[in-house]
Amino acid sequence: MNVHDLLSRINDVLPPSTAMPGDAIGLHIDSTRDTIARCLVCLDVTANVVAEAISTQCDAVVAFHPLLYRPLPRIDRRDRVGALVADLVRADIALITVHTTFDTFPQGTNALLAERLDVTIDGVLHPVSGYHNTGLGIVGRFAAPLSDAELARRLASVCGSPVRWTPSASGFVHRLAIVGGSGMSLWDDVVASGVDAFVTADVRYHAFMDASSRVGVFDPGHFEMEQFVPTGLAQTLAEHIPDVAFIASGIATNPLRYTMPRLAASASSSDFANAH
Repeated sequence: MNVHDLLSRINDVLPPSTAMPGDAIGLHIDSTRDTIARCLVCLDVTANVVAEAISTQCDAVVAFHPLLYRPLPRIDRRDRVGALVADLVRADIALITVHTTFDTFPQGTNALLAERLDVTIDGVLHPVSGYHNTGLGIVGRFAAPLSDAELARRLASVCGSPVRWTPSASGFVHRLAIVGGSGMSLWDDVVASGVDAFVTADVRYHAFMDASSRVGVFDPGHFEMEQFVPTGLAQTLAEHIPDVAFIASGIATNPLRYTMPRLAASASSSDFANAH
């Protein structure tokens, strides 16, 4: 199959109509290759990911995050996006983006994290009209309530990152909502769902302030919540399109680094949390 055939097959699995309005999904870069036999699946397109696609002899890249959010006025190698586009075109490697079609997919972004957190999914937070059990975010529950601090520790362990959080009304979390990536635009849905806590990323200081002691808000980081997407997306596509080899990227594309304060030998992490 060529890249257009591949895109059609991907659209059968992840329908474009399930994407959020205006999302930059679909074919971003075409290819002259007659046959697409190997695809690299990644979270973000970076120079290291392009090098990985070339070294693994992939014919196409299927990315979660769009590389092209807006039209490029020029392809300029001094620009990050321009340089990546030039490298892909030069290597004749096609680029397809899925983004919110995998966010809304029942076994997609949020289900992958929920499974790792031992959350039982009860339903969708923000349904997509016309589809069953499809939408942005999930609502689920733990087998037994966790304290706010226990949830923060579980998130830190699963996501491998510091967690910013504000307390829930009761100090315990039984039901919670999860939206991978930037999900505070769904805050009204979260409140209406009656959950104890909301796990999402890119939360602003004043949003934490507004939520404090109403619904616990827990932010383990954008990349950290979505890092499981390449493997999950590659598995999903392989199940539905078995005549193409889908390879999950091994590149960690998180641009952020974290430096934690050094605690005094006699102070525990809980002491630090209580003092701040």
